[in-house]
Amino acid sequence: MRNFRRFRTAPALVLCLAFTGGGVAWAEDTTPPTPDLYVEDPYAPHHTTGSEVRVGSAVGFLYHEAVDTTAVGGQVAIGYRFGRLTIESEYTYLGFQVRGPDSTGLGTGQRLAALARFDVIRLGPRIVGQNSLLSVYVEAGGGPAWNSWTKPAYDEASRLVPVDTKRIEGQVGFGIAIDHRLQEPIGFPHRVGWFLGWRMSMSPHQPMAASICRGVSCKPVEMMDESDRFVDRSMLFQSSLAFTF
Repeated sequence: MRNFRRFRTAPALVLCLAFTGGGVAWAEDTTPPTPDLYVEDPYAPHHTTGSEVRVGSAVGFLYHEAVDTTAVGGQVAIGYRFGRLTIESEYTYLGFQVRGPDSTGLGTGQRLAALARFDVIRLGPRIVGQNSLLSVYVEAGGGPAWNSWTKPAYDEASRLVPVDTKRIEGQVGFGIAIDHRLQEPIGFPHRVGWFLGWRMSMSPHQPMAASICRGVSCKPVEMMDESDRFVDRSMLFQSSLAFTF
């Protein structure tokens, strides 16, 4: 009887050894690895790769318009950094006002642009300071631009009101960026940067058209145009903060 019991338990022991004798079985981890952003040496080289969000302000001038115009507004952009190269989509909203001490509102402008920015010169932390990076960059891009002009209120003096326009602009710019790496990043973000730059926008020249308006009453006027002009342009001074994550 004892021999029979031993005979019955032998297959069970063999089966258990087949699964446990060669080592312990583990389930495969399918979670993608996350980058280790911790930096032990504050003077280590910078690896500027990751998603980016940028917000800031813009102020400048519109040239070749029917009225001298100052533009003031804000910008927001989102993109991705591939080392020295950054690709962005940017939206800009501008308020137009009379150039000079007068703050009378003239209208609004909106810009959509696809941009590429490249760091031409980089100064690392051994020159700038721990975990910091100073860059001189150039950028280029383009997209649609809308200018909408408002009529004066009933209690305002009559003025020249240009016709609303929509055009495609090409953009070029340059500036400097100070980028700081968080040595022990926790969550969002792991880099913070400050951008200061200038950007010129250019578009094919459109003949100027405008009206003299007071309230809702407007009268078209003939505009003197320079027939040899090929390009309309604007210049914006920009300051923004960028967050890499």
